[in-house]
Amino acid sequence: MKKLLTTLILSLITLFAANADVIYLNEGEEIVGRLKAIDNEQIAFEELNRGVREFKHDEVAHILLSKIRKGDEIDNVASITEPIAAGILKNLPDPTLFTNANYVTLYRLNEVEYLSENKIVVRNREIVQILKEPGLDVANQSFYYYTERENCNLEYAHTYSPEGRVYHITDDAISDESLLSGTPEYARLKKFKMALKKVDIGSIIDFCFVRELSGIDEIHPFTLSNTFGEREPVLHEELSVIFPEKMKLNKVQMQWPSENAPRFHEKTQGGKTSWKWIFSDPKGYIPEQNMLARSRIFPRVVLYQPHDWEKTAQKLAAAYEEAKPSEVLLDEFIARLKLTDDMTPFHKVSRIYEAINRDIRDVGMGVHEMGSFKPVSTNISLQKKYGNSQANLALLHFALQKIGIESQPGFSSSKRELITVKDHNNLGLADYSILRIVIDNQAFFTDGGSIYLPFSYIPTYLQGAVGIFHDTGKGGFFFDTMPRQTFEWNRFDRTVIVKILENGSMNVQESLSYRGPYEAGIRELKSIKEKEKQNYAERRVKRVHPRAVLQNFGFSDMNDLNGPAVLTLSYSIPEAAQMASDKIMTFTNFWVNYNSGSASLATRTYPMQYWATEENQQTIVFELPENFNWVTWSKQYQHTSPDLVFMSNINQNGRQLIYSDRFIARADEFLSDAAYQNYRSCILTMSELANQWIILEKIEPPQKEKEPELPVSQTASPSEKLEESQD
Repeated sequence: MKKLLTTLILSLITLFAANADVIYLNEGEEIVGRLKAIDNEQIAFEELNRGVREFKHDEVAHILLSKIRKGDEIDNVASITEPIAAGILKNLPDPTLFTNANYVTLYRLNEVEYLSENKIVVRNREIVQILKEPGLDVANQSFYYYTERENCNLEYAHTYSPEGRVYHITDDAISDESLLSGTPEYARLKKFKMALKKVDIGSIIDFCFVRELSGIDEIHPFTLSNTFGEREPVLHEELSVIFPEKMKLNKVQMQWPSENAPRFHEKTQGGKTSWKWIFSDPKGYIPEQNMLARSRIFPRVVLYQPHDWEKTAQKLAAAYEEAKPSEVLLDEFIARLKLTDDMTPFHKVSRIYEAINRDIRDVGMGVHEMGSFKPVSTNISLQKKYGNSQANLALLHFALQKIGIESQPGFSSSKRELITVKDHNNLGLADYSILRIVIDNQAFFTDGGSIYLPFSYIPTYLQGAVGIFHDTGKGGFFFDTMPRQTFEWNRFDRTVIVKILENGSMNVQESLSYRGPYEAGIRELKSIKEKEKQNYAERRVKRVHPRAVLQNFGFSDMNDLNGPAVLTLSYSIPEAAQMASDKIMTFTNFWVNYNSGSASLATRTYPMQYWATEENQQTIVFELPENFNWVTWSKQYQHTSPDLVFMSNINQNGRQLIYSDRFIARADEFLSDAAYQNYRSCILTMSELANQWIILEKIEPPQKEKEPELPVSQTASPSEKLEESQD
């Protein structure tokens, strides 16, 4: 009892503002109400709507002080009167209808109400039934919200057990975490987490969040994207939007099918307009490998307020002016870089870019995570040595402005996004900060990069994307498309020299050169210890063959971001080739390891995406043992099409067997069956080549026939012939 009292007193001190309590009895019963009194004999507890009950101390496991929420007074399903929950629970579908599902969403409501042009209330409710053990994860819910502009409230979270009991969430199952508290200028997000109670297979969970967002304007925008259709069945999904009748609000409907499309309803009443989409999909879908994002496949609605670009540009210009560093700090920063007149503009930009990435830590908060397109002051970046991508790009912009190099701050969405700022006037439709830099009348782009990637490299998700840029000289916005066919960025080259010994072992010299996203992984080696580099090199050779033994390795200068990133490996592979006999040696080409996993489906239901356009090339030279010859193949392994090219050849010259191949992907999306079949044909060809055996056959050199010996009388020596000629 003393322990119970101590726990209770501490809870009271910590949660003095709580307005409801839960008493847990030893038998497992939970009672919601209010603690009235504790004495040496009994505990008085007022149950909601049922009066005061008294319990002996040994009947009580513990008492929790918690907030009371809507519906917490109900303890059994039969007592539920809320019409939606009551109706669903009385007419539950047969679980055998969903044999492949882990859970089924019985009801979902996403409701957005615009109280004004700059203030909204968002209500999200879900009722979900758990069907299988993997579905239990649905009981753990979380979401992020903006600390400065948003109020968040969990209205309720109930669990309806198969036995008809109702359990309610309590404050001990909720957390509200501040993110990036160590960098207060970027502590704009909180993470709300909760775990519903007593959830088991057959349970139904019912929860509702309400969020209120204010301060919406051109550079603090709000947009909503809702995609209908999920892996698990959804019996009723509703997107509801309410806004003042005279307010401008745009809607975009994408991938609208001819069958089973969301049903749209519109009405205007009492000065407010209501849009509503209702959707049902009792089957769900089975995901496929490398399928396009759901937002590119299934019905999707995007909502946004159209903003005037001129007004947006004015507000953005004012925000960047406010974020400008002090002259003293900027001059000191540039002075440390030791820029000289003999440097080219590209060299100067690279020097500033690398210094920012080296000296200023990226906190990993993009414009969407910040909830704002207003950059944090670059004085923070220079003084505290941390910033996000937008602030770091702003610093690069101001530094270039100082040395007379033109640049324009901008924003872009992913290359795969079809609803972009080019066609729709709202910055909220852009996801990433970028900077456009003009050098010798040529445009270069950067998203801020990293200490492992060179200036002007564009990440794959932005290659070919359309950006909106602010012309700081003339004012206003303009659009530009970032390069897409970037083989120099997405490129891998390998050269291998293999000496094959007569016992089938191999001595190997390998050189690998990386460009683009491949570079980051190899350049990270500059930051690790020598033993870790050794371990990395050993892992690389083990990928070639499990018996490979590393002899030596080396790297190019990984600190030179504009130079090639090269890894060299020297290793041996004992008994690499199989000796069928003393005259037959066989092995597969260990360095040609293409597989057909991504093309395993004979046909696809959904479009496919490839990671990026790319070009890869490799050359492998085998030095054959003496008198061994390659047994030629009966076919060539090649595929040629506008989207994909694979060329390979193998040929013996003397004791060298030379193999080379080249793969080019000019497309990174295969939207039709014909496009996928073309991709599949190419990949299967490459995979077939990887499984092709190389056979070497030993040919004994022909022995020279001995010339017949002539009788001595018939044979004259050269000297004798000379004497005869003289006579």
